[in-house]
Amino acid sequence: QSLGHHIANDAVRDWVFTKADKDKKDGKLQLESTPYDVAVIGDYNIGGDAWASRILLEEIGLRVVAQWSGDGTINEMMMTPNVKMNLIHCYRSMNYISR
Repeated sequence: QSLGHHIANDAVRDWVFTKADKDKKDGKLQLESTPYDVAVIGDYNIGGDAWASRILLEEIGLRVVAQWSGDGTINEMMMTPNVKMNLIHCYRSMNYISR
């Protein structure tokens, strides 16, 4: 299982973030940034707890720009490097990408 997480995180780093950098330079990827932008990383949302976490974060005034990988999209994942803070929801599955 750990090897699978490692392989998946390497693919995100090598493909998704590389594409995001290119799209940002080409003006195709834009985010109107706020001081309260966060990404929730590492929740597969198997039990639906990502929905509750997102609601709580938004209720305290944070803007969840990206939530991955459970309910996230590639576009959200591409926005992750632009947020002010990454919140690690599951360190075991996402520690490789979060370093």
